[in-house]
Amino acid sequence: MSFQLQESSRNYWDDTAKEFDSIYWQEKTFWKKTVDRFLRKSVRERFNLAVEECKDAQGKTILDIGCGSGRLAVELAKRGAYVIGIDSSLSMINMASSLVEKHQVTEKCTLICNEFLEHVFDQKFDISIALGFFDYTKNPVPYLTKMRSLTKEKCMMSFPSRYAFQTPLRIVWLKKRGCSVYFYTKQEITKSLLRFFNGIKIKDISAGYFSVAYVSTPNPQL
Repeated sequence: MSFQLQESSRNYWDDTAKEFDSIYWQEKTFWKKTVDRFLRKSVRERFNLAVEECKDAQGKTILDIGCGSGRLAVELAKRGAYVIGIDSSLSMINMASSLVEKHQVTEKCTLICNEFLEHVFDQKFDISIALGFFDYTKNPVPYLTKMRSLTKEKCMMSFPSRYAFQTPLRIVWLKKRGCSVYFYTKQEITKSLLRFFNGIKIKDISAGYFSVAYVSTPNPQL
């Protein structure tokens, strides 16, 4: 992904951080709830699947790539994991910091404002997660390479579907805001992940896919 694209994506998320985080709010208008139900359902689905995959995360170290407003990082920290969240948007990191303090998990959750590829980590992680991240990466290979090198057990990722009915709407919406977006088929995801991992499983969700990729294979079902 070029620096220009990184900059456009960062600006988009700086401008829309609060709007995106509202997906998790309980108090909102009927119209907002309707939009979220039909166009952003996958955000909730992938969140719940990641939490379920981390149900035995007590004491585990977890890297949350593109952590956004910190909802997943805080949830996993509350469940006993030690989480590092990284995001290039300062607005998102500021929101995440407030959430970390609100839920009193500062000792279990560290936040970093930086590009994932540029940051030098001083440790490996049991689990790495990248939800809603590959939507904005033109070439996933360097990101998957680094994720694999940093992870001891498994990685979790989401990918938007090329053929979902929401896809044209997302393209138009994000283009108007100067943000590029990229889509995948299940075959492309499978081929890419098997280059780096010993086993994978892919689950269809609304408008996309939730993937788990294993560093050491537990005989997953594709």
